[in-house]
Amino acid sequence: MSDFAAMHSMSLHELLGRMQSAGKQEKITFGELLTMMEKRGFGPMLAVPAFICSTPIGAIPGIPTVTGITIFLISMQVLLAKSHPWLPAAITQIGIGRSSLNKGVDKISPIVTKVDRLLMPRWFFMRNILFRSLIALSCALCGLMMVPLELVPFLGLIPAGAVFIMAIGMATDDGAVALLGLTLACVGFFMGGQQVMSLFG
Repeated sequence: MSDFAAMHSMSLHELLGRMQSAGKQEKITFGELLTMMEKRGFGPMLAVPAFICSTPIGAIPGIPTVTGITIFLISMQVLLAKSHPWLPAAITQIGIGRSSLNKGVDKISPIVTKVDRLLMPRWFFMRNILFRSLIALSCALCGLMMVPLELVPFLGLIPAGAVFIMAIGMATDDGAVALLGLTLACVGFFMGGQQVMSLFG
């Protein structure tokens, strides 16, 4: 696996806290957010676009597509064992409102504190390259599915949520949570597949 896919266990509170940013500029770019997470591994990097899509920011037209493509590209580069992730400038230069992002993190902080008590390093088979590749492939498929599902209000939250849960599991070293996210992804593939077929059928 690539360097940026290495395991670096962290709490959910720490993961989301790193997304919050202080600065004078009104917006922070996708590229800056992902750079903050790169050294922490595969899970935290995927958590950024998945979380953004799951907040009110995700209701902005085009954001589900951008976050879905970002998830797909990062996941595929994990599968290809790239040393460092590459994303096109068209994505990394997209600005996200600092206040909106910070408010989104603040809003769920009480829930995060409770969830953190349930997270723990366990089920270490998730570190196996086969399992991690399966997670990466599932995240890539979820990312792709988010693009057409932007046409269906709120349905894109299912694959985004699945990626976020898998990312939490990878970031916190909790294999049980990663498996839960993988299960949700399978449900999302089934439901999303039906919707995509109805849209283009």
